Parts: sequence; structure tokens; C-alpha cells
Amino acid sequence: MARKTKEDSLRTRSSILDAAERVIIQRGISYATMADIAQAAGVSRGAVYGHFENKMEVAIAMCERALALAVAPERKPGTSALETLYEQGMYFLKLCSEPGPVQRVLQILYMQCDTNEHNLPLLEIRDRWEMECREDAETLIREAVASEELPGDIDVGLANLYLFSLFDGIYSTLFLANRIKQDRWQVAEALYRAGFAAFRTAPELRKKAAG
Repeated sequence: MARKTKEDSLRTRSSILDAAERVIIQRGISYATMADIAQAAGVSRGAVYGHFENKMEVAIAMCERALALAVAPERKPGTSALETLYEQGMYFLKLCSEPGPVQRVLQILYMQCDTNEHNLPLLEIRDRWEMECREDAETLIREAVASEELPGDIDVGLANLYLFSLFDGIYSTLFLANRIKQDRWQVAEALYRAGFAAFRTAPELRKKAAG
């Protein structure tokens, strides 16, 4: 019986977080209420407060759950650093673009989370996740330089920023602005492949000679 009660509690908690994603996207973090979340989850306000003390606790748990899914897959044996960097970029592009917790939470964190003291816990979660992504990419870039897959004089920091800007641009063009109506994944992959080719060879990403 205790096992069933625990499972029921976990299901209720999951339903609350699912509802929070929908409500916060619709109303914004500032205007969403615990009552809104309870109604969307089909539970009482008491049930929501039984799991979370306040709305910010719900939002934090919602973000942590989604971003725990936004991790790169394990590197395939024998795959080079540059191949891994490309594959991970495509993986994250698809993950962030498909309807689901990751897409909804990233939309909340990057498009609906104003920079203010109230939202500081969420902004810290966002910045920490992005920093970890950038650090992982930088590690692969440095490994690719060491294995001579990339030029030895590439500016690692600038190249890393370029990749993230490429990702942001493709995502915004295809899935936020919705400029491409058909064959979106073929277009996304073509754009990313073209941008990645420039990343490998662009002289603008090389370190400037002193003097």
C-alpha cells in the first residue's frame, strides 16, 4: 500500500509540473498562480501546496526536471571530437525544437523570464545550464585542435560563441519565426552543415597575429 501511495504522489507531482509548463507559457511566470496550476493539473490547491511551498518552488522543479533531459548522448566509440561536436549540435537542435518539456522550459527561460530579483533562481538555473553546455563544447573544440581536426590558431572562445550563435539562428528561423513551412528538418540540417563547414575553415575565427 505504501508503494502505491508513493507512486500516486510521484504521478501527482509530475502532473503539477506538466501543468506548470503549460500555464506559465500561457500566462507568464509573473501572472501564473498556484490556483491556475492546480486547475490545469486537475488537482486541488492543497495537493499543489502538499508538494511545493510556493510558485517559485514549482517553477524551479519544472526547470530542473526538463533540463535534466537536455544532456548530450554518450559519445560513440571511435567518433572524433569534431564529429561528436556536430552530432551533439544536431541532437540539441532537434531536442529543443520538438514539443515537450525541454522546448517549453527553454521558451520560458529565454523568452518569458524577465531579468529581475524575483526571477533570480530561474535565471541562475538557465545560466548554469548554458555554461555547462559551453564548457562541454569548448572541451571538444580543444580536443579537435589537439588532434588537428581544427586549425591550431583557431580562437577557441570565438569559435565556441559562433557555434552557439549558429544554433540560436537556425532555431529562431525555423521554429520561432516559422519561416520554413516544409521539410524543416532537411533545411535545419543543411543550414547547420553549412555553418559547421564555415566553423572549420573561416579565417575570421582564427587568432589575430600580434602586431
